[in-house]
Amino acid sequence: MIEKVKQYFYDLCKDKHFRWEIHVESVVKLSKKLAKQLGADEEVVEVAAWLHDIKKIQGEREKHHVYGSEQAGEILKQIGYDDAKIEKVKRCILTHSSDKAYPTESIEEKVLASADALSHFYTFTLLVQAAYLHVKPEEVKDWLLNKYTRSFGKMMPEAKKLAEKRYEAIKLLLEES
Repeated sequence: MIEKVKQYFYDLCKDKHFRWEIHVESVVKLSKKLAKQLGADEEVVEVAAWLHDIKKIQGEREKHHVYGSEQAGEILKQIGYDDAKIEKVKRCILTHSSDKAYPTESIEEKVLASADALSHFYTFTLLVQAAYLHVKPEEVKDWLLNKYTRSFGKMMPEAKKLAEKRYEAIKLLLEES
């Protein structure tokens, strides 16, 4: 099942100018690590991690978590995934962003949201590339500092522990430039 989800993701990323696979592979790896550490459903978390940004990849930024949750449900239903797990995956995707209308509740939801934020600390150069795509060059430093501050604040304590040294290094790097 996971192989089918991965294949869907990689097919979606073909011919994209942004390297989505770097971000998503990092989220998958970190999700699996946190899920194992915290006793979350590892399969649900991994499936959700592969699909969490599918609408962003397709160009939807504002409500990517809402539309992505629905699309993920459709994809998973088509490949015969368990209905109860589909609902859990959809909730993980729906709640992974910073949208306060959809707070995280389950451990799986918290793991995905934290892993998504934590991934920024492991893919610094990718986030710099994203900054230059979204803001004027003179705004990049502030955009990055803001993004890292929000990402760190969004994480559960176990993820913050993994990010602490990287966060301090990134702040030092950006504040000194």
